[in-house]
Parts: sequence; C-alpha cells; structure tokens
Amino acid sequence: MGCFITSVACAQGVQNGTVLEYKTRVVLQGIQVENKTTAKVVVTDKAGRFSIPAKTGDLLVFTGAFYRPDTILLTNLFGREVFLTPKQTTLGEVKVTGTEIKQPASGYKAPDFHGQTMVYQRDAKYPEYYKGGVALRLHYWTKDDKKRQKEEDFIKNQQVQDEIKTVFNPENIAKYVPLTGDDMNDFILLYIPSVKTYTSTGFNLTTYLDTCYKEFLKLTPEQRKAGHLIK
Repeated sequence: MGCFITSVACAQGVQNGTVLEYKTRVVLQGIQVENKTTAKVVVTDKAGRFSIPAKTGDLLVFTGAFYRPDTILLTNLFGREVFLTPKQTTLGEVKVTGTEIKQPASGYKAPDFHGQTMVYQRDAKYPEYYKGGVALRLHYWTKDDKKRQKEEDFIKNQQVQDEIKTVFNPENIAKYVPLTGDDMNDFILLYIPSVKTYTSTGFNLTTYLDTCYKEFLKLTPEQRKAGHLIK
C-alpha cells in the first residue's frame, strides 16, 4: 500500500501506547505489535502497554488471538490508546437438556442482546481480573424465531453503525489522512462505509482510507460537497 501522507521526519524514535478492548476499556495483555516498516515486534505487558522503535510514516499492526487486527499509520510519535474489537461473541457453560438450554445463575440480562445472559470473561488463574470479551449464555427460542431473529439482526446492525460512527470521527480519521476542518467533514460524509462494507471479511481501515483519500483529492470542490446532499 502506498503511503499517502508526506513524511516530515525520518529520525528514529519510540512509539509508546496502551492497547484496550473497544467499549469495555479492559487493558489487553499479550497483544502483538509489529512495525511493518522495520519488522520489529513487541508484545503488550500486563497493563496493556507497549513501546516500539518507530518513526513517522511507519505502519504498526496490532494482532491478538481473539481480536480483530488493526493497523495504524504513524503521523506522529505522541503516546496513544489503541482499541481492538473482539472477533466474535464466545459461547460458554451451555447445558442442553431436551429442547431447552439451561443458563447458569451468574451474569446479567443484557438489553443489547435481547435479554440474554451476559458474563464478562475472567482470567482462569486469577478470577478477580477480567481478560476481555464477554460470554453469551444462549436461550433456546421455541416460537416466533423469525421475529426474534429479525430483532437480533436489527440490534446488531445498530451496534455496528454506532461503532462506525465512533471510528469515523475527525479526531480518529486525522491519524490516517492529512485533512482538517470542512475538508475533513466532507471526506467523512462522502466515505463513511456502510455496515456491509465495514463488516466484510477483507475490510482494512488503513487500506480503505488510503483509497478514499486518493479519490477525494481528484474531486472538485463542488463534488466534495456532494456528501451533504446525500446525507
């Protein structure tokens, strides 16, 4: 992928930061941080912190076994927080008897998941510590399955839309493209992705923004305002 931000400094420095789980802000230990430019790799500590040699223009990739990978193009070496999203909801402690799935007593009813029992996952060795993610206790629906599934899909769609709005805010997008003010607002209105695009298997935020930014530069001032008409 071609770098679309002009490098203003080539001196080697250090990028410090903390990796957390999106929304819950649980610190994530053991996340691999790789500088794709130098092939240097480090791992986050118990507090989710990392420190890696880097310079502006370098590409950092964050990966973990249970989280979606994320990529950041460095435009500065200020300390930063990096948020990773769990890959999927995990299932646990489900006992099947006949046509009913019995749920454990622990946990709470989560309105975001249609009243299903949710439990934050804890470390097996140290139960008092969260390890990130949640466990979903399933309940077997005996009727109105289609209606319930439709409601679940609607809730999931709304959650993804909220996530997209959080990611596509001027402060965050400024880390990837050199735009400010009205240009930044026009860019976001034009290129904020749909739920289908954002959740597609091959979606990569850095690659997507790189392509969109190059397209944006080719637009006339009038075309850049088209997003206001669409919205």
